Amino acid sequence: MRQHFFLRALLGACLLFCLSGRATAIAAPGDTEQIRETLTDYMEGTANGEPERLRRAFHPDFNLYAVTEAGTLLVRSGGKYIADIKPGNKINRIGRILSIDVENNAASAKVEIAMPNFRIYTDYFMLLKYEGGWKIVHKSYTWKEASKSKDKVLFITSNQHTYGNTKLNASNHFEEIVIAYDIFRKSGLVVDFVSPNGGAIPVGYVDTSNQTQKDYLYDAGFMNLLKNTFKPAQVDPNDYKAIYYSGGGAAMFGVAENTAIQRIALKIHDNGGVISAVCHGTAGIVNLKNSAGASIFSNRKITGFPDMFENTAADYYKTFPFSIGKEIARQGGNFVHSKRFGDNFHVVDGNFITGQDPSSTASVARKVIETIQKMH
Repeated sequence: MRQHFFLRALLGACLLFCLSGRATAIAAPGDTEQIRETLTDYMEGTANGEPERLRRAFHPDFNLYAVTEAGTLLVRSGGKYIADIKPGNKINRIGRILSIDVENNAASAKVEIAMPNFRIYTDYFMLLKYEGGWKIVHKSYTWKEASKSKDKVLFITSNQHTYGNTKLNASNHFEEIVIAYDIFRKSGLVVDFVSPNGGAIPVGYVDTSNQTQKDYLYDAGFMNLLKNTFKPAQVDPNDYKAIYYSGGGAAMFGVAENTAIQRIALKIHDNGGVISAVCHGTAGIVNLKNSAGASIFSNRKITGFPDMFENTAADYYKTFPFSIGKEIARQGGNFVHSKRFGDNFHVVDGNFITGQDPSSTASVARKVIETIQKMH
């Protein structure tokens, strides 16, 4: 069984996020990253009161076009837009890039700007490349009222593409992401994604014979969420009722030691929220300690992918920074697991909800929902 599991992992890994193939097939090397930098100048320049960053992002002839609530056409020049930004005046705006499409020296982009408890804006941009750089020449937008619900779940994912410094592909487990996401969304929860570096994450272990996985694989809107995960600095932990660490081999790298993600998880825990994880995702919680230096899961029953299902003699395993089970135990947790793979083994101990392997994903998600509902 474990050989089948890891064969599937190697065959599935690593689906990279190039679904908008034009951006990678036609764009010159570095163009997409330069556009990201330009859009980041726009997002952070507006949010943090930095007019100079807006001047860097906008072409001198930039114009904004939008339809007002009264149904009239609004036209604003870049100069007027920048003049309305007061230096140092920070606004509670959380921006993330949803898509970038590049063809030669022209590009279009879509950005979401969330203003909590007010509105969610969708910005549409046209950009041109000239003199070696990308500039925004046009912006339009639409908006909707922001949900007043505080019931949000934060997914923790990894940017790691390989097992350690090897050339062996590593990835985030697609099933453990989409099955949980689907259950959370259908229950009315809002889901956000964060990774140590932000941006695109690799995914693998994809099973297109599963209809839910297949539907999300070809859902451009969902895949754009995985192409544009938040950076930890963009996340306010007070917005979330639960944190969910998905697995896959990539989860062993870059997450557990990330202090910014640790702070987010600890704040959610301190607020009475849920700490949940599936499979190798449990690796992400091993360094979570309270102000006294004790593990927050001390004396709690915790599960995750056990060594008995690993090929400990294989090259991939030799790159792991630690054994999940041994590290949980070393840090004071009570690591438990089933002796059977794929039997939906999961554990609930207070606000800690963990699953052993992919088969437990749905159960973990449902237990998270039940726990959140009890908070009301």
